[in-house]
Amino acid sequence: MGKYANHEEFGINAPINYREDSTSESFLKGMSSIAPPGMKPRQSRGNKFEEKTDFKASARWHKNFDMAMFGGSDIGTTDFESRQMSLEKKVNGVKRIPGRQ
Repeated sequence: MGKYANHEEFGINAPINYREDSTSESFLKGMSSIAPPGMKPRQSRGNKFEEKTDFKASARWHKNFDMAMFGGSDIGTTDFESRQMSLEKKVNGVKRIPGRQ
């Protein structure tokens, strides 16, 4: 069975987890694992990565996922950021499933 029971649970939890899990540490760890021997990624790139994975990026990611997987987005195409915000406000009625641990 999947991590989320339904699409509403996915729409509330996954974008939040995307933001929380997209840290400079996770970026640097991933890049270090594929870097050539003796080289390591710059801290500034990790910081820039974290800055670009904010709310707007997570809302855009959710919209694009919906388009790719379901052929249309349940959060719309023009005001998807405000629709994502209203979806996340429902989190009290939906089980919060944290991301990586």
